[in-house]
Amino acid sequence: MKMPTVIASRCFLLTFVIGSWAITPTLLGDNAVPPSAVVLGLKAPPPNLVISEPTKTPYVPPKPPASRSTVRLTFSDFTPYVSSGTTQGWQQGSTPQTIMIPPQPNGSTGLGDKAVALANTYDTASYEADVTVGSSAPGDTGNAGFIVHVTNPSAGGFDTLTGYYIGLDVSGNQLQVGREDYSWTNFIQYPVASITPGSTHHLKVATKGNALLVYLDNAQVLSINDATNNLKPAFLSGAFGVRRFGPSMSASNITIKTYRKVTSPTYDFSNIVGADNNLYSVDNAIDFWNNYDPVEVDRELRYAEAYGMNTITVYLHYFSWLADRVGLLSKFENLLEIATNHGLKVAPIFYDDCWNYDPAPGPQPPPIWGVHNSQWVESPGHPVEENYFSPISSSDSTTYKTSLQNYITDFASVYRNDPRILYWEIMNEPGCSGDGSMQERRAQLMNDGRMAILAAGATQPINSPQVQEDEGTYFSDFYAFHPYGGYAGPINGSDVNALNTETLERGFNDAWGYAFPMTMAGVVSNYGGKTGFLVWELMIGDTNTRFHWGQVPSNPATVEPATPFQGTIYPDGHPWQTSEVQALTGDGYNSLPVLNVSYYNNTTFTGTPVKTSITPALSFDLNTYKGTNSPDASAGVLSTGYGIRWTGEIKAVQAAQIASSGSEPFIFFLTSDDVASVWIGSTEVINKQSPGLATVEGQYKLTPGRSVPITVEYSHSSTNPASMHLYWMSPAHQGTIQIVSTPSQ
Repeated sequence: MKMPTVIASRCFLLTFVIGSWAITPTLLGDNAVPPSAVVLGLKAPPPNLVISEPTKTPYVPPKPPASRSTVRLTFSDFTPYVSSGTTQGWQQGSTPQTIMIPPQPNGSTGLGDKAVALANTYDTASYEADVTVGSSAPGDTGNAGFIVHVTNPSAGGFDTLTGYYIGLDVSGNQLQVGREDYSWTNFIQYPVASITPGSTHHLKVATKGNALLVYLDNAQVLSINDATNNLKPAFLSGAFGVRRFGPSMSASNITIKTYRKVTSPTYDFSNIVGADNNLYSVDNAIDFWNNYDPVEVDRELRYAEAYGMNTITVYLHYFSWLADRVGLLSKFENLLEIATNHGLKVAPIFYDDCWNYDPAPGPQPPPIWGVHNSQWVESPGHPVEENYFSPISSSDSTTYKTSLQNYITDFASVYRNDPRILYWEIMNEPGCSGDGSMQERRAQLMNDGRMAILAAGATQPINSPQVQEDEGTYFSDFYAFHPYGGYAGPINGSDVNALNTETLERGFNDAWGYAFPMTMAGVVSNYGGKTGFLVWELMIGDTNTRFHWGQVPSNPATVEPATPFQGTIYPDGHPWQTSEVQALTGDGYNSLPVLNVSYYNNTTFTGTPVKTSITPALSFDLNTYKGTNSPDASAGVLSTGYGIRWTGEIKAVQAAQIASSGSEPFIFFLTSDDVASVWIGSTEVINKQSPGLATVEGQYKLTPGRSVPITVEYSHSSTNPASMHLYWMSPAHQGTIQIVSTPSQ
């Protein structure tokens, strides 16, 4: 064997000559590892991050479909349904094409009076008219407009029908949409300054499947899709009518056009197994993109792949886009490339209503030990939301609304048909902030976000989950939910068109309260093969969700939790419990290509290990933050003075075009901050005897197709960041090395 070569962590140029084959290593960060070297357990080096403006092809919307029929309604086509006690009736205007509705007679009658054209029912159609809404008494409701998909109207009460209401609210200067089912469910109130008492507007509503598209004066204002779980079929078709709440109303030139029936698509997410993805080393979405690292992304997504996952979410952030839009788009493309290499679909999330109200751009503060989600931030944040319709600055006429729509369009226009995108999530958990005063604004953001995605031509489904508030459901193509505190299913019981987009909390019981534990096995059993599921979260790291919800700045944890509240995998690739991987992989667990790993609270590898587990790759970097400076703080592994031993088997897979007789030794590179060694078979291939970050090289000739044992040992005795990586390089690209051992844990 050639003696190991120690490569110091300094800039240099050094050429190894092995037989007739020469390589020239280059410096990568602190490590002198050739770019083509591959981490043991991975398939290839991650794709390079290329910062460049993405290529965009202009979106040309398809021609609108031709209508099948056009009907112009007259006063005689309507049957009025008026509240008991109403003394003033409905009248024909100056022509038969105009309906005149007098103002509410008094404070107790006339609210919800309606007239319905019952001669026909419609599913895919457009309804339009010139609508004038009069004034109402001060303090009274003052809106009137259309009702569509109406069934079962009756003669009194506010919402005595099944259908949707689209109205001009002159008392609030806004468009209002909601669902009537003998009760009122408000969807959105969208501010429009020109909607004033006595003003006339051309109102148009188009219905197709679950969708309601609302236009005012020939400009689209609302894009609603009612993804209510197990929505009643009655809401998908019905009659057209007009309705008022309080003021006088006139509707003229009422025109209905019908189109070929459109049925909203349904989505089968039953096979989705995945996680919300935040890198181990970041504490919020801004931090993720500030410090984006393809190597760490590649490594951690390999863990997801190895443990049976096929989907990840990723949080984008408006401030990251503002600071460096080209950089953010380039990093996102790199992440998509890496995810695809690991067989993972990606679901981007644009907005988030959870935790810190007031995010700040730039470097993010470090995590606060003992506090759940200690540095997580909203996107775009309350200050932006509060000023949504205002210019960004006194010198800029661009409003935050326009800027935010441009942010979303930047992604949707590039990836409009990209199969790597599973779905677009406009806002995570609307209402999580607990600020009810912003509820309507959140609905407005979701509406405008949906419009931006669709206007860009994106074909993937759109979603915002129903958790704290229902509004997300009304701007979604499928029903998403986040069960916590028990294995609750979809709210109305149907797994069709539903996805569990966030779950897993292992429970706690202390002075703050009790949460019903949800194990990985329980999640798999309750949602696997049904709605599918994404666990919060992939990694156990700086987001601090290993601490529970009640551990807040005023009441932080006092010890590391023995059972992490959330999170699945530690940064070196071992899971919190191998039983969770068994639940995720089922019968495939016993054939996982993983190494067995043991952790010792000493550097002599003596006594009983603190923990034993598995890992699909041999590569990790730890930081110096309390709790995450240990390979597994929850198990009690020390942050310094510990040892790790990996054992298993590897084999070379010969490239098809290379004869085995021409094979050369594989080159191995070990980079670590401390003492480490590598044994293959009975041969010590690498022995790094000195502390300090450096790379050591050795070689070993593997017989193609034949498994051979491997043992790697590493000790960490300093307070510096721990770092340990084992790479291989194939001579003349003759083959690859695979981990082939089966887990013994």
